[in-house]
Parts: sequence; C-alpha cells; structure tokens
Amino acid sequence: MSLESELRTWDRKSVKAIIQIHENNAADEDLMDRLVTLAGTQDLETGATWLLKHRLENALDRLDPDLTLKLVALLPGLSDWEAKLHCLQIFPHIAFSGPSKETAWRFVLACSQEPNKFVRAWAYSGLHQLALDHPTYREQARAVLEAAERSETAPSVKVRLRRVLEQGLPEGPA
Repeated sequence: MSLESELRTWDRKSVKAIIQIHENNAADEDLMDRLVTLAGTQDLETGATWLLKHRLENALDRLDPDLTLKLVALLPGLSDWEAKLHCLQIFPHIAFSGPSKETAWRFVLACSQEPNKFVRAWAYSGLHQLALDHPTYREQARAVLEAAERSETAPSVKVRLRRVLEQGLPEGPA
C-alpha cells in the first residue's frame, strides 16, 4: 500500500496506526519530500504533518532549505487545526530565512487568532521564536504576547503563554 493510501485509511486517532505507517515508509529516501508534498493535500495534511513532526522531533531527519520553503509555502493553505498545530510544534526544528520567515510570521499571527486553544497556544511559542530569531518582529511579538497575557482565558493557553513569557519577552529591534 502506498503512503498516500495508508494515510487515507488512518482514522486520525490511533498513534499505533500512524507509527506503523511511519515504519512502513521509514526506509524511503524521499520520505520527507513526499510528506511535505502530501501536507498540501487537504485530506492528507493531518497525517503528513504528524509524520513530519515525528521525524523532526525524534531527529530522524531534517528539513533542508528547499523543503523548508516548500513546507512554509503550504502553511497558509492548511485547513485542519491539527495540521496547523503539528506545523507550529515543529517550528523549533526549522530555520526560517528570506521569504519563508515572512510567510511563517503571517501564519503564526493568523494562528494566534484561531478558535482552537491548542493552535493559539503554540502560535504564541512560534511568535516568540520568530521574534528571537528575527529582530524585525520583536516589537510586534511583544505587543501580541502582552495582549494575549491580558486576554487569554483558556488554562492550557495560559500555561503555554506563561512558559513563553518566562523565557523573556523580546526587546525591540536588535
């Protein structure tokens, strides 16, 4: 069965099943490229981004600059909250530069307004990371994070936001 077929049959709940899909495809030299491509397919984006997250978090692979650009270009088109969450969670494993940093910035700003509390929570982490890595975003990140600190009511979001703020708010442009 192809990776695409396996992802289509995944129930989007079973970790055991998605790990098995990974194991079935782990030897594929083009797996990361295939996953990034499949992340652009609406009914496969959640499974593909879950597998990307799994590979990056477990240091099984990395995103080269070309794949980074390809993945970042897909971010604005993601429709499922879980796919957005997976992408936000892999931000620490991605080096954003050039046009990818602006697209990533717009993505995290949009995600900070999402109804889903988990997406919002991780968007604040993404804002903080991008602001630390790219000084031009520091003032805007500070304003968004401070506003979120005053307005967020969901406990899970407040915990994530507190962790971000404990790392220190980025000061103005360096």
